[in-house]
Amino acid sequence: MLARILNKGQIVIPKEIRKQLGLMPGDIVEVKLIGEKITIQPLRKSQTEEMRGIVKGKLSLKELEELYGNR
Repeated sequence: MLARILNKGQIVIPKEIRKQLGLMPGDIVEVKLIGEKITIQPLRKSQTEEMRGIVKGKLSLKELEELYGNR
């Protein structure tokens, strides 16, 4: 797949790839330069971060981490 570099150096990850990887706006990716290649790898969220919106207002992130031990 091809992507165009925009004015501010931004690129758009094609929708098919974002969907396959479950990437959402705000997710963090790691960008590396390996020789003359650029790699983009998603950083996986911890279980507590993934549950953050489910129990919104009920438990803090710290309480969730204590409860689930950041598995």
